[in-house]
Order: sequence, then C-alpha cells, then structure tokens
Amino acid sequence: MRAPSKLTDPVERYRPNILTLANQLTILRIVSVPVFITLLIYDRIGAALTVFAAAAVTDGLDGLIARRFGQKTSVGAILDPVADKLLVSGAIVLLAVPEMGFVNPIPLWLAVVIIFRDALILIGSLAFFLMQGFRVFHPSLYGKMSTMLQLLTVCVILLYEWTGVREDALYFLFILTGLVTAVSGAQYMARGWRLIEE
Repeated sequence: MRAPSKLTDPVERYRPNILTLANQLTILRIVSVPVFITLLIYDRIGAALTVFAAAAVTDGLDGLIARRFGQKTSVGAILDPVADKLLVSGAIVLLAVPEMGFVNPIPLWLAVVIIFRDALILIGSLAFFLMQGFRVFHPSLYGKMSTMLQLLTVCVILLYEWTGVREDALYFLFILTGLVTAVSGAQYMARGWRLIEE
C-alpha cells in the first residue's frame, strides 16, 4: 500500500466518532448559515453581524478543540471546510449583489475571485477523489490566511453597514483579501499537481 502524501491523510487515520464537541460546533456553524442569510435579507444587520461573528469564532474554536483534545474525525475533516465555504460564500454573494443596496458592497471582482477559487478547489478535490480515493487535505498557510481575511472582510462590512458609515478605505482590505485568495488558489493548484505526480 502506497504511503499517504504529506499533504493529505487517509480518512482511516481519524477517529470515527461523530458527535464530538468540535463537530457540534462545526454543525452549529452550518446551521447558522440560513439564519444569517435570512437576517441579512430582512435588513437585520446587527443580528446578522452577531450571528456571523459567533460563527466565525467557532471556525477557529472547533479546530483548536479537535487538536487539543484529540477529537479529529473524518466527519469533521469533511464538514469543517464545507461549513467555511457555505458561511463565507453566502455572505460574499449577498454583500456583492447591487440590489441589496449596502453602503459598502463587496466588489463583484472580489466575489468572483473567491467563488472561482472555491469552485476550483472543489473540482480539484473531486478529480483527486476519482483518481486516488478519498483523502483529508490539509489547509495551506495562504488558505488559512484567505479564510481569515474573508471572515474579517465580511465582519467589517457588516459593522460599517450597521453604523451606516461609508468607508472608501475598505477597498484596501478588498485588494488584500483578493490577492491572498488568488495566491492561495494558485498554491492549491500547485499542490494538486504535486499530488498527481506522487
């Protein structure tokens, strides 16, 4: 049997337990997505900000708990990135729609970069699964940074929206988030080629 790549782990190495505390936090984050979207659509910005910020906190907390207390599971390894994509993508798309009338909308180009990168990762993961079988992919440093910047961007936009203040300087945050997201996408593509070669 071929040894697993340093960039991935076979799911058999993870605990089979499902309802660990870490996984419960991840599931809670997934459940919060429709709540957040509904609040945002109905212009309950303060409540939407609270829900999103709480969900963003669980993003780091579930991983910390999983590592600290040995609660890494195959289910959690799958659900965690799914929860991130649902939360961030849902927020990014809504905040970029001009018809929503936000004071500081997310530029369409940034939304396209983020969605395109996520779609690329999803397609690449599916292709790898079909060729090599399922593996748990470890996030890269730039991948973690892009997720953090995306969460920060949404939180900051919602905060300014809540206070009703227009801030042109946010464009620098948009540029930084877009650059790191693009770099992480390129890095994941390079890692994918390396895995195929291995």
